[in-house]
Amino acid sequence: MSAKRWVAAILLSVSSATSFAFNAVINSFDLVDLIDANEVIVLDIREQAAEFKAGHIPGSRHLPYTAFRGPDHNPGQLLSLDVLSERLGSIGLTPKDVVVIVHDGVTTSDFGAAARVYWTLKSVGFESLSILNGGFRGYQKDGFDLASGDHEITPTELALRFNGQWYAGTRDVQDAIEGAEGLLVDARLAAFYEGTSWHAAAGRPGAIPGANLIPFERFFDAGTPLLKDDDDVLAIVTDYNLQGPQVITYCNTGHWAATNWFVLSEVARIPNVKLYAESMVEWSNTGAPMVNVPSALQFAMLKTKGWFDRLVN
Repeated sequence: MSAKRWVAAILLSVSSATSFAFNAVINSFDLVDLIDANEVIVLDIREQAAEFKAGHIPGSRHLPYTAFRGPDHNPGQLLSLDVLSERLGSIGLTPKDVVVIVHDGVTTSDFGAAARVYWTLKSVGFESLSILNGGFRGYQKDGFDLASGDHEITPTELALRFNGQWYAGTRDVQDAIEGAEGLLVDARLAAFYEGTSWHAAAGRPGAIPGANLIPFERFFDAGTPLLKDDDDVLAIVTDYNLQGPQVITYCNTGHWAATNWFVLSEVARIPNVKLYAESMVEWSNTGAPMVNVPSALQFAMLKTKGWFDRLVN
């Protein structure tokens, strides 16, 4: 047992708590306690199967983030329930399971992958979910043991149903613009909001009219992939005065926006927060109204600059 693990065990033994509170965000020490008690399934969503086999949290099941994503022309598009059922069943998951999602933990953007998977699982009936703060790299830094290779999994047969309570489609966004019945939150970095950067699959740069810019990176400790603690998150949410009958968050492909959805819905507990899963890639290709759209000349200059930057870098 490592020194950190030993200290954690002592602190646990003197704690007055009689049960573990399963929160939306979990740290490595609490995760190891749950693993030891055989009370959790760890879902590792890192991309490379070879990296997973080389080292992973003991007992983990591997399903890469791309298995939850749509096609290249619309990465945020929802998977069909048949496809999602087959993929989750292949690693033996059921909605009754207690699941901790583990991302790579290299950048703040990695958390968005875990948040999107969390949102997907919650939307198809999983009720006990958490994300490992700091991801796999954080677990490693905390000094806990790793396993390697594969282990036997018994597949399950699933017939999932989608609950649209946390989903906003294009029509919902249009209604929010036209009727002012919801608050739109743009989770992207400022350059995307301002129309100077764009996703390769987007029809054009720009933003949705009336959207409030709240970059997803605001919710992380500076220079780390660690989500801020609850008090800091709540202070940020309070500063933005998020009020209204509903909040709809979007980005380019429903990835960064998943972090904002997670923080607002699962950490700050704001009711009726929805994720526009398809986000700007879909919106920009429908001919829907946009702001901060560069002129044809400006767009050509931006593309030329982008080409030149890639050439010299």
